[in-house]
Amino acid sequence: MIKEYLKNAKWVLFLRLCHERWLELLIDTKYIGNGARNKNSRKMETDLAIRAHALEKGMSIGCVKVGFGKHKVKALMKDLQHYIDIGGRSEFVADACSIIHQYILFNQQAGADMGDMQSLYDGFCNKNKVEINAKDEAGIYIKHFSEVQKECKSSFEVFSQSRFSVRDFGKTKIDFDKVLAALKMCERTPSACNRQSYRIYIYKDETLKNMLFELQGGCKGFYEDMQVAILICGDQRGYNINELHQVYVDGGIYAMNLLYALHYEGVAAIPLTMGQKQGKLREIKKAINIPEYEMPCVLIGVGSYKDEYKVAVSKRKNFLDYTVIK
Repeated sequence: MIKEYLKNAKWVLFLRLCHERWLELLIDTKYIGNGARNKNSRKMETDLAIRAHALEKGMSIGCVKVGFGKHKVKALMKDLQHYIDIGGRSEFVADACSIIHQYILFNQQAGADMGDMQSLYDGFCNKNKVEINAKDEAGIYIKHFSEVQKECKSSFEVFSQSRFSVRDFGKTKIDFDKVLAALKMCERTPSACNRQSYRIYIYKDETLKNMLFELQGGCKGFYEDMQVAILICGDQRGYNINELHQVYVDGGIYAMNLLYALHYEGVAAIPLTMGQKQGKLREIKKAINIPEYEMPCVLIGVGSYKDEYKVAVSKRKNFLDYTVIK
């Protein structure tokens, strides 16, 4: 009787949650990227990679301001120098410099005066003996929808390697039935113990979807061209104390499945993080009127393809670089 009471008592659950969160807090404080970043090259890589990739994202947007981001690139090279000084990896520096190199070329070709940036870049590379392999991938690719239509009906190897996040959307109205078909394909998405606790919200209304994109904050400059917002949430009531992060795992699996399904249907899409602070999450939930017990996991922006469009290269690691076989 007492055991059953303690098992279901909210105050006991609260104490157990405090214990779990405290243990998690200790790990987060020790390892999360913000802490003592300038003294730890691995943590610096996180920040530098985000900032370097932002240049690729900027180049891949449909309408981009010529000569954008100069002050950010100057700050990036300054911090790259510090990264080198504390023992950072030369391969990482070369990858970041490849992106900066493509950024300079991109803006030069668009008519911007990049002489100051070229001089700064050349000086940095000469000082640190940075060698960029001509085969290094960085910047943007130019893709053609006619090719994508063939690739998305090909083998899974070709299909999966042909999916890119799109920021350069077309103006043609999408066939919403294709979005519904993609959602239908996701019915077989696996979830912990088949609980299927994901909840999907689709926003077609111009005001609602734009408000959601604005609150998310990571798609400025191109969200107006996205025609549908799909918010993937997880119902926390479907999980127990030993599964505090499972809501995000299940939501993430669903999101990747949906991205592949949209790609198969020939619909352009981009995943947008919902990894926000609690205050921002509360603001989002209130604005779009979703229940307190549902956690936003991933936001997907959906639109149409142009006949020819840009995508960020987003160079990938070889799978053996992060795989351990025992």
